[in-house]
Amino acid sequence: MRFLALAFIFLISGCASLQMSEYISRVDHPYDRKFYASLEKVTSSFIYVLKNKGWSITSEADPSVYERDDRYDNTSYQNLLLATNIRKKYSILYSTYSHLNIFIHAIGNTCDVEIRFESKTPFIRQFSSGRNDGLIQGIFDAVEQEVDR
Repeated sequence: MRFLALAFIFLISGCASLQMSEYISRVDHPYDRKFYASLEKVTSSFIYVLKNKGWSITSEADPSVYERDDRYDNTSYQNLLLATNIRKKYSILYSTYSHLNIFIHAIGNTCDVEIRFESKTPFIRQFSSGRNDGLIQGIFDAVEQEVDR
């Protein structure tokens, strides 16, 4: 009986496949904050903070490749999309996969930053989430401290 229980747990924990795109589509309530610094300063601060928190940047792209926005048509804005690696968090019965997209829209010495979070947990059926308030606010606060240095 013990063997059957272990076999069942093994079966349900590893049988789901996961498909995650690098790009996270628009969400209803993205996290956003304004920083009063140049695009270069804000970008380097995000890269530094994310690295310290265990995330790595897998790509940098122009966000207009993925979506339409008035800021992408206006030549006075500089726009950048940073995509992170997919992180896997293990639990006894399941694993959770999560990643971030950081959109930076700069005009002059002001940057509007939007962070999108996506988390998926494949377990019998797949659970998805677009919220992690503590993580995102912690990243914003650390970047703000880094920008103010």
